[in-house]
Amino acid sequence: MAMNVPTMVAEKTATKVWTPDASLPYGYRDITNLEISQDYSCNGTGPECEVEFSNDDPATGIKNVLEAGVFTEM
Repeated sequence: MAMNVPTMVAEKTATKVWTPDASLPYGYRDITNLEISQDYSCNGTGPECEVEFSNDDPATGIKNVLEAGVFTEM
């Protein structure tokens, strides 16, 4: 007997994009609106340019690096 089982896909819970910023309490700055509406670059010289957190909270979320580098607004 053969059975097709649908592939399980994890639901994406993160809606914000962050970049490292040591001046903020948890070390990350929300760049969601900048990423959508402005020019920027990730120059590849750092480990984290854009990251997301599983619950959109850098204090408690699980981090996922989206792009390496250093975030620079243009």
